Amino acid sequence: MQKRQGLSMLEIMIGVFIFAIAFIPLFRLVQYGSKSTVKINNYSKVARLAQRLIEECKHVPFKIYLKDYQEMGAGETFVVNQNYYPKTLEAIGEFSEELKSLKVEAELTVKKLPDNRISEVWININATWKEGDGTTEGDNNRQLRLGNAIRNPDCYM
Repeated sequence: MQKRQGLSMLEIMIGVFIFAIAFIPLFRLVQYGSKSTVKINNYSKVARLAQRLIEECKHVPFKIYLKDYQEMGAGETFVVNQNYYPKTLEAIGEFSEELKSLKVEAELTVKKLPDNRISEVWININATWKEGDGTTEGDNNRQLRLGNAIRNPDCYM
């Protein structure tokens, strides 16, 4: 009897087929992981921008809030003056070039004491965007809400 050496073409084809079938789930896993990374990265950037906006508004002297919003009734909501956060506004514009659907809305609400003094200013950020992965399946709409209060130091002494 002769010993058989080498592989037949059929054996090679079956091996390649099994190899390909085994790696399809791995390729999908890598693709899903990269999409998830992009989504998490976008969410993280938007969250940093929203927090940065609030922090920049916290550094506006309270007397400017008093001047700009004294006539505002308690609980009324207005758009935050963009002069309060110029650096963050620029950063939002830059990121909007990358994430075209990004919309950031900053609202301001005042809380007043019975003597009509402003005791707190609430800054609320609502950011919305669509993920740009090109898929139509599922919900690609994303939203982030963030808020913080700025207290009037003159009211709590």
